[in-house]
This record gives sequence, structure tokens and C-alpha cells, in this order.
Amino acid sequence: PQSKYLKNGFVNTDKKILDTYGKTPQLQKRRILSDEVNKEINKFIFQLSGEQWTVFPDSLKEQIYLKEWHVYNTLIQTIPTYIALFQELRVLELSKNQISHLPVEIGCLKNLRVLNVSFNNLKSVPPELGDCENLEKLDLSGNMEITELPFELSNLKQVTVVDVSANKFHSIPICVLRMSNLQWLDISSNNLKDLPEDIDRLDQLQTLLLQKNKLTYLPRALVNMTKLSLLVVSGDDLVEIPTAICESTTGLKFVSLKDSPVETIVCEDTAEVIESEREREQFEKEFMKAYIEDLKERDSTPSYTTKVLLSLQL
Repeated sequence: PQSKYLKNGFVNTDKKILDTYGKTPQLQKRRILSDEVNKEINKFIFQLSGEQWTVFPDSLKEQIYLKEWHVYNTLIQTIPTYIALFQELRVLELSKNQISHLPVEIGCLKNLRVLNVSFNNLKSVPPELGDCENLEKLDLSGNMEITELPFELSNLKQVTVVDVSANKFHSIPICVLRMSNLQWLDISSNNLKDLPEDIDRLDQLQTLLLQKNKLTYLPRALVNMTKLSLLVVSGDDLVEIPTAICESTTGLKFVSLKDSPVETIVCEDTAEVIESEREREQFEKEFMKAYIEDLKERDSTPSYTTKVLLSLQL
């Protein structure tokens, strides 16, 4: 309530202000205060959506006090270099746009906590991203073309969540293995053929999503990851699974999914094929998110779960 008559550190004891506040019903007071707080918070949040947008508005460069950007479902392809001026930026949510690259200036955002550039057209990530030393969540999923991450990302010691699903990784990047606080890693829907034998160096990891890769075996090192509570794989190509994983006494939920065969899309336009694949990945991510939430709510689960495809011919 004091915020109504507090100015520059001094209490404004103007009788009119105090009287007005005193006559306001308690519920209305709370509502007014809540609305004022929301207005104050919204001053620092920039939101943009809709396919009519192909570039960021010019007025944005004058709002360097912003703390969050939320831009989605636009046709924007480029992040402006003046983003380096936004030193207070904490959240950068840029999912489902047409962004083709990240500017090196992104490394200037020392206070950035969340970076989400999922389902864009990225093919690489600049090494300068490793300078965002306070980053906690990194989402690069659904770009379909990223094959590696720069070693400089090893500097991101505060990161707890990394999502690089639906890309073209052939192995878990070395920099990811050096993120000592990592708790969630989703590297599903890539081209992994094996896992590194030293994967247990991720000793804080709790969730590991590996489904829709080309893994034929799981390393025994997974057993050493005492905090791992959820492991999801695709069981189609697996020929070797350490028994200790299925019989884990640490509370590990091991989920083996059977992949349904996907019909090949015959189309002359490659862009249309990629877009269709991207949409399917989005749907499957939403499905897995709901599935994992359901698993967390169960008191007990089977040691593995199988998704079965049934077909009936009449």
C-alpha cells in the first residue's frame, strides 16, 4: 500500500491520497495493487507474434531496459545486432520463427537466464554464446540441421536444462558433458549411434531423453548416475541394455518406446518435407511432455513401457 504514496524514498503524506486509500474497500485495494504490480512487470516484457512481422519494429532499439523478449510464430529471420544493448535481458524466447543464425553480439547478454530458439532454421551456434555465464536453460530443439555445438559452451556452468532434440547430432557434444549442473538433457530425434563411456560425469543429471536415435546399446556407466530418475529410449535398435538399469534400486524410471514406422512423404519441394517433419516433432514433443508429467505423478511404474502400434484390415 505504501507504494501509492512513496516517492523518491520519502513518504508523501498528502491527506487526499491517504483518505482515498482509507476509504477503498479491502478487496478493491488488493485488486488495484495487483493491477499496478502487473503493469509495472509488463513494462519490462516485449511480446510479438503473427506472420505479418518480418523484422523487429524500429522502436524496440529504444527500450533497452527490457528484461524479457517473447517472439513466436513470425516470419522474422534475423536478430538485430543492437541486442547487445539489452544488458538487463533475462529471458529470450524466440521459438517458431524463421531465424537462420544467432548474432555474435548475443555473448554480451551477461544476465541472460533463458534462451529458447527452438523450431527455427539455425544450422550452427556462435562460440560467443559461451560468454552468457548465467544461462540456466538452453533450447535449440527443432532446428533440424544443427550437427555440433562449439566447445566454448563448456563455460555455461549454471545451465540445468539443455534441449537439442530434433537436430542432426551424431554424438553428445563435449561441451554438454562439461556442464556440471545439468539436470535435464533432451537429445532425442537425432542420429546418435552410441553414448560416451564417460556420460556419468553428468552426476547431477535427473532426466535423459534419447528416443528416436540409432542406439544399439546403452553403456553401463548409466548405472553410476545416482540422480538419474528418468531414462527414455527407443527400443527398436537396442540389442544390449545393462540389467542393472531395468532393476535399478535408485528409483530410476526406464522407458523403452517402440517407434511406429513413419510413412515416407513423396514431395518435390524439400522445404515442405522439412516443414512437415518439424510439425510432427512439435506434436511429439507435446506428447512426451504430457507423458513425462503423467509418469511423475504415478507412485509406481513398470520397469519399461512399450508403445504398441495396432493395425486392423477389414
